Amino acid sequence: MLRNSLLSSFLKFSSLSSVQNKLFFENPYEKLKQYLEVPLLDDQFFSPDTESLVAAQELFVPTPLHPIGFITSGIGSEKFPVHDMPEVVFMGKSNAGKSSLLKAIFQHVPSLRIQTSKKPGHTKTAKFYQVGSKLCLVDMPGYGFRQPEWFESLVDEYFKRKNCVRTFLLIDGKLGFENIDQVALEVLESYKVPHAIVVTKIDQASDSTLLKHILQLKNIKKSTVYCFSQPFMVSSQTYEGLGHLLAFIGHITGNVDVKSTDINSISS
Repeated sequence: MLRNSLLSSFLKFSSLSSVQNKLFFENPYEKLKQYLEVPLLDDQFFSPDTESLVAAQELFVPTPLHPIGFITSGIGSEKFPVHDMPEVVFMGKSNAGKSSLLKAIFQHVPSLRIQTSKKPGHTKTAKFYQVGSKLCLVDMPGYGFRQPEWFESLVDEYFKRKNCVRTFLLIDGKLGFENIDQVALEVLESYKVPHAIVVTKIDQASDSTLLKHILQLKNIKKSTVYCFSQPFMVSSQTYEGLGHLLAFIGHITGNVDVKSTDINSISS
């Protein structure tokens, strides 16, 4: 039964190249572990099995009974949608790769247009995307060093909502964790928001660069209370690591029953 289910899912996603399909299921940490004689992270890995990865992939494929699309956008609570779905938030500095990541997440919804501004930092609204009746993805505007008052107001208004189950803070894999990211991290900590770090653009960074950034994030995590112990690494171009991120989203929203022996720190 499981073999038939997996085969059906692989056929369903045959539109992906063989390389993308393979990398979707891979854990980027595996190639970095070879460079160290000690564990890369202190805590155990979030390491979903293949069945869980397939289930997470299917969660983001639309059907007539499971529509996926844009709901609304707004800069204040009066414009935010009213629903009971769990929400996951994506935020990061301008040009951190947020739009590209959302396009990769919604790759099976070609009609869905991820709205962006031609000028970095000029998007002013939070955008809400539904994944059937299962969950909602929230795209926060990119932040910068000189953040206008409307951004602070938007963040304050949003985190008063009860729907948010996790915020993903995107870090450019080529540049690593910067001072402005530290400010964002402190904001999330001040609101007591459960969050996780996502390292983007890993296809554009060398293994040594990624290793340096992950070790840096390992130290940064020690000063936090609400940050998940494991940073996620993804490529929006090759889809490497995307499966693990989607499985995590599916798990924390109650939509994917992740089978793994390495999720003891899932609530941290």
